[in-house]
Amino acid sequence: MAHQQQRVLPDLYRDAQTILPHEDLEKYKAGGFHPVNLGDTFRGGRYIIRHKLGYGGFSTVWLAHDQDARQWVSIKVKSAAASTEDLDQDPEVSILKQLERRYAESAQHKPRPSVRLLDCFHHTGPNGTHNCLVTELLGPSLSNVLECYEYRGETFRPDTVLRASCQLLDALAFFHQAGFAHGDVSNANVAFTCKNAVRSEEDLFDAIGDPVTAAYSNTQIPWSPELPKHLVQYTAWPGWYDASDEDLRLLDLGLAFPVGNTVTGIAQPRDMRSPETFFIGSFDYQHDLWRAGCVIYSLYYQKWPFMSFWEEDVCFIRRLIMKLGPLPDNWQNRWEDIQRQSQRPQNDERQLSPEPIIETFEPRRNAIISSCDDEDGDYERDEYTEHDYAALESLFWVLKGLFQYQPDKRLSPREAVSYIRSKWTDYRRESELESPRLEEGSLGTAHLVWGSINRPNATLFGPATGTALANRTSVGTNILTWNAYDFVGTGDGRWNSAGLGELVCISSQPRAGLELYLT
Repeated sequence: MAHQQQRVLPDLYRDAQTILPHEDLEKYKAGGFHPVNLGDTFRGGRYIIRHKLGYGGFSTVWLAHDQDARQWVSIKVKSAAASTEDLDQDPEVSILKQLERRYAESAQHKPRPSVRLLDCFHHTGPNGTHNCLVTELLGPSLSNVLECYEYRGETFRPDTVLRASCQLLDALAFFHQAGFAHGDVSNANVAFTCKNAVRSEEDLFDAIGDPVTAAYSNTQIPWSPELPKHLVQYTAWPGWYDASDEDLRLLDLGLAFPVGNTVTGIAQPRDMRSPETFFIGSFDYQHDLWRAGCVIYSLYYQKWPFMSFWEEDVCFIRRLIMKLGPLPDNWQNRWEDIQRQSQRPQNDERQLSPEPIIETFEPRRNAIISSCDDEDGDYERDEYTEHDYAALESLFWVLKGLFQYQPDKRLSPREAVSYIRSKWTDYRRESELESPRLEEGSLGTAHLVWGSINRPNATLFGPATGTALANRTSVGTNILTWNAYDFVGTGDGRWNSAGLGELVCISSQPRAGLELYLT
């Protein structure tokens, strides 16, 4: 046992301190993580690993290039213990497939609610057999962006705060209507798209940076295959920026559960727990609503709403009360029990001074406006700026409605997003979608192009004989159907049950992404 503990210490990698934080090295063992190295290939050489995107308790996540589809993707490599013999029995795979089917059947006039599953397969290595999930490449998580913005002293654009809030609420409404609760909505589990970064490899690595590594360097203990040859620092996407064409997606469905279920196992950090977990001892899908409030609060204030610096539940609950007001009457007896069992004096948290949202909301709105109006900043005013400033006020009512102690009194996602949209119109998106649309029923040869609108050095996928669909140019929608036998190449397409191909729009802006024109 002593040898095992010594073998996995960070000093096996001389420069490990330069890439903190990193995954738990003790998990590189039988049943644990697969040792992924830059340049490794998966799926018979189809996917080439180029960078590290992140890690969790049960997986590591990597940037890869799909050699067949000629696109950038994300690969989640699960620990062997968290993998399944049958891929369809993997809960995350199953839910993503069900959500994708439901999305394909929907009107698709809104951005995709969750990360898109592209492929899944098994990979066997020295530590076992691992489930590998290939998904569309997303950009930084909200946690990543907040860290970068805090370091640089930057503020979210008002339209980004409003748009991301709406898209999060739309995504949760979609999940719940599909019969699933996400279960772990947080700043780490929502991510922005990276449409501007994937225009070229140069743009992508400008956004993510080159990999920083620490090679195995211990001369006393020989390297063994269950360990990676080098540790890789995950990218925080330092070069990403919140352009108006970026969307927000939910990801990591490892804790998702059916809407009708009640969850009693509470393995969550205290500052992420909803009030019912303290006073009822369980939660249902309405836990997602509390967490959505936390994420929207983070978008607005650029920090998590409820922090706990002490070890006991009583301290955290006192801070909730200071921020949100008194607990419900029917929880008072339980609250008295919690306080009696605590060793903390009642005034122990006053030095932290959490201020009620009602007292901080308008000053924060003014701070956002001042930051945008700063002549030295990057924000450029336009004809929609004042509309955005005023619409930020709608988030106060939404936060108040989501931060209800009792789950059944919280706003539903649809109620919350409807209120925001009653006060705010995303004029920038509407102007982007005013580009010419394909005429319904148009027949001709469809050319699928990856490149700029002028198509210099663009890659041509196609051609294919097809019929254009009307008013379907929003991101994620079908804009063309074609005969499967006429289609040549890959492109971003899929076959439907009728044996026809469907072209899916992946960029609402003509300067980047997949384009289509008829001749």
